[in-house]
Order: sequence, then structure tokens, then C-alpha cells
Amino acid sequence: MVETLWYLGGIVFVAIGIAVSIGLHEIGHLWPAKKFGVKVPNYAIGFGPTLYKFTRGETTYSLKLIPLGGYITMIGMYPPAKVKVGSKVKAGKSLDVDGNQKNKSFFADMILSAREAHSEHVTPADKNRMFYQLPVWKRMIVMLGGPLMNLLLGTAIMVAVLVGFGTNQQSNRIAEVSPCVVSDVSSQRQCVESDPPSPAVTAGLEKNDRIEAINGVKFENWNSLSQLLSVGSIANLSVLRGEELIDIQVTPVAALRAKTDENGQLVLDSNSQPVMVERPVLGIIFDVERKPDTVIGALQKSGESVALVGQMIMTLPQQLTDVAIATVTSQPRNPNGAVSIVGIAQISGTVATTDEVDAADKIATGLLIIGSLNFALFAFNMLPLLPLDGGHIAGGIYETAKRGIYKLRRKPDPGPADTALLMPITWFVFIALMAMSALLIIADLVNPISI
Repeated sequence: MVETLWYLGGIVFVAIGIAVSIGLHEIGHLWPAKKFGVKVPNYAIGFGPTLYKFTRGETTYSLKLIPLGGYITMIGMYPPAKVKVGSKVKAGKSLDVDGNQKNKSFFADMILSAREAHSEHVTPADKNRMFYQLPVWKRMIVMLGGPLMNLLLGTAIMVAVLVGFGTNQQSNRIAEVSPCVVSDVSSQRQCVESDPPSPAVTAGLEKNDRIEAINGVKFENWNSLSQLLSVGSIANLSVLRGEELIDIQVTPVAALRAKTDENGQLVLDSNSQPVMVERPVLGIIFDVERKPDTVIGALQKSGESVALVGQMIMTLPQQLTDVAIATVTSQPRNPNGAVSIVGIAQISGTVATTDEVDAADKIATGLLIIGSLNFALFAFNMLPLLPLDGGHIAGGIYETAKRGIYKLRRKPDPGPADTALLMPITWFVFIALMAMSALLIIADLVNPISI
């Protein structure tokens, strides 16, 4: 029962974080839109039936049943169609409210519907409050507001967790002194009586000793300090034992160990197996302790996280293919691969139920999940595809370039870019997004990621 409550608590924690992230994303659009005078009739978190709503001023704020997104409605999102002078109405066609020919085709109706969206909220007093009437730079600020809000929120969460909670890192405290040194750990051989004692045992190192320095160089991380060791050469260790600082001399021996990069991560071969290299070793295992990061370090890690998310999105077709194959064949999924909201909730619930970490680690992990989700929302929404925010931003860039070219050629201002004409493409993108979401949700239900 307790485990179930922890699991549900983890899901609720992330669900609230997702709702807040979506709500702030939409506020990133809402605030500048109102500031620039655009009429915004609706602001909503979620989709489906309305759970709660209230009206303040000219905007109705609502909370929907399905917290998988959000939206605001702005009047005049797309400009009216241009009417060519002298154009004639062809047989089988009629005129729309702008006096343009209305085609009976599916896509033509879609374009017309996009132009007329939210027209029921337009009054005679609103004729100069249309979104498309704003200068390009103001429109781009409105559309950038949502993704930038997610970027700022994700960064704030990451910095708060890394600086406030800290992260589990290898410390300078000895957790275990090995009785011997196995020459190749990949053999998984245990120590036997005939094995000579490890250099650590010979030197007198003990559990809970803290190595403060090696050969006068202060301990920061073992990966860098281990470079100061040489096989057969005596190393001088400054060791804190209790409250006493003592000097211990130790002579490393050679052994095959997994190779690590400058960040302490394992280097893998083409078969995803650790690369083994001969290194000088002492026969000690360091403990893991939670350490706070610096603000600069946390900001750097936030930037790295955004880059990793962007890289994953760029390889999304391959990611989805891998997910589909793993689901059909029941193979284990890549824990760093694409995942849906359902999968995120499952991971959060699983972390909440584990006994291997304390409550602070569970909260920190939940917050990091929400922070990473905000980075994903930022990167995904910046894709230059409608109906994503990046599609509208790309439209603004195109309009600016087109107007610049017209000005250089001394031609009349062409007016706002008519992105409503891209609605057929938008429809296909929307279908693709729904298919992607369905695939990931099914995969997370049938073949969830194991952590």
C-alpha cells in the first residue's frame, strides 16, 4: 500500500510540474500579446472537458481534463486573403466574407477556417487589435515567449537542484579497501589467499580515510589525480583520518581497468562494452556523496542538457524507429531514448518507490525530470514547422526577408506573410505529431523503459 502511494505521489508530482510548465509556456505568449494590444479571448491548460474556469477582463481562463498541452486564442492570427483586382468568380465557387472565391476543396476550406478562427470574439472595436497587424518583431516576441519561458524555467530548476540539493558524485572518502588487486576486473575474479595484498593495505589506508592530496596536488576528482600515479613509483598521500591529517606513502601496481573520459564517463567500444586499459591502481573504492555545484557549473550543465535534447530531436525519426522495433520485438528500450508523457510518469513513479535513495534524492530527481521536460518543450517548439511556435517564427523571418527584398527593389510593401496558405502542410504535421504521440504512448504501456 505504501509503495503504491509513493508511486502515485511520483506521478502526481510530475503531473503538477507538467501542468505548471504548460501554464507558464502559455503565459509566455499571453503576457506580450496583451502588452501589445492583441485581444486574447481564451487561455487554457489542457484539452477536453473544462474542470474549472473564470473570466477576468476579456479573457476566460480555464483548466481542462486532459493535461497534455495548452493554448491561448488570439484574434486575427492569420491575415485575410488578398483580393486581386478584376478577379472573377468561377463557376461552382462562391465568395467568402472577404469577397474572395471560396473553393469547395478540403484544404481550401481549411485555409478559410484558419482565417476565420475566433471571429466570434471580434467586435467593431477590435478591428485594429489583430495579431497579424503587429509589426514582425512584436509577433516574434509573442511566439518566442512560450519556448523561452520553458528554457528559463528548465534552467532555473536545474540550477536550483544542482546548487541547492547537489548531485551524487565520487568523493575523496574511501568506502572500501580491497584486500588485493585483481589484474583484470572484467574477469570478475575474487581475491584468493595466494594474492599479494593491495598497495592500499600495505600502505595502511583504511575505510573512511579521506585523500586530501596526492604529491601535493589537492584532490578534486580521482579521474584527474590518478594521472599523477605511476606504476612502481612512490606516491605521497595527504590523508585525513578523523580530525588528524597524516602522510602515507603508497606504491601503485598495474591492472586493467575501464577507460574513462575527461568527464569521468565510461568509454565504450563498437559493441557498447567498456574499453579496458592498463592503469596504476591502489586497491581502493571511493564513496559517493552529494555535493552542491556552482552556479556557473549548473548553468553549463543546463546548456549541455539543452544541446543533448536538441540532438535527440534531430535524430527523432531514428529514435521512433528504434522504439517501434523494440516494442514489436519486446527488446529492452534505450533508457535515453524518446518517451511520452505516460513514460515520464512511469519513470517518476518508479523513482519514488525505490528504497535505494532518500527523500531528497527523490525530490531532486523529480525536479530534474521536470527541468529536462521544459528543455524538450523549448527545443521541440522551436522547430520551424506549423503549428509549432517555431513555424510562426520562421514565417516572421520569411516576411522580414521578403519585405527587405521588396524595399531594395523599390516595390510596394507586400504586407504580412500569408501563413494561412500553409494550413495543408500544418495538417500533415499535426497528423504526424499525433501518430508520434500514439506510438510512444503505446510503447510506454506495452514495453516501458526499465530503470
